[in-house]
Amino acid sequence: MEVRMVDKLAIVGMNVVDLTQALFVAHSILLMEFVTYQCEEKPHFAEAKKKNPKARRSAANALQHTPDFVEPVTMVQCVDDFSKIRLLIANLKKIEPETTSVASYLDSKDKGQIYIHEALKLISRVRTRNGIFHIPLLDMDIPTDEIPYDLVFPYIKEVSQLLGVSSGVVVNSGKSYHLWGLDLMTVDAWHDFMHRALLLDRIDRRWVGHRLLDGQANLRVSPKWGKMPEVAYVF
Repeated sequence: MEVRMVDKLAIVGMNVVDLTQALFVAHSILLMEFVTYQCEEKPHFAEAKKKNPKARRSAANALQHTPDFVEPVTMVQCVDDFSKIRLLIANLKKIEPETTSVASYLDSKDKGQIYIHEALKLISRVRTRNGIFHIPLLDMDIPTDEIPYDLVFPYIKEVSQLLGVSSGVVVNSGKSYHLWGLDLMTVDAWHDFMHRALLLDRIDRRWVGHRLLDGQANLRVSPKWGKMPEVAYVF
């Protein structure tokens, strides 16, 4: 039986750091970047609205955007550099709520329950000998406990292929799914991919908007909700 390239790159149960390393090697990437940022484990706005119909998010807060380039960056330029990434993840720190601001739409009594910590995300923009490319990444608006996996995985595969991603993986990020394409995209193709994603249901459109402002996408590669993101489906 013929072994597909996708089967060599990814297997179910693989964590996303191992996946990024496999992509780095397979595509002869010369530069890959990871960003350390503040991560809040809190309900999404829609979930908070269900619990508290009076929850509000001001226009100023909705439009607030922190560019990736203002946060600490760790560069990977060879396979050995992935040891730095694994060490970073192992040493990510908790952040005390009183030392930072939290989402304004949460009820005051719930803000103390938020767990805030450092996290690490992969940047989609990579450099190869042939120039700048992007790893196709999408944040799906699909909670892992909402739809049976035998229905959600074929749906994400169909969405991916309609967006021009012929091979990829679905990642269980802890409470929702992420899409990772396994083939690199040109800059123009990536912009088309992201703009067309805005037309689809079950995509985190705010995430897409922020990523277009940055000119690059990102997805978390460190634990959240007590779970390390890992490959749940390969296509």
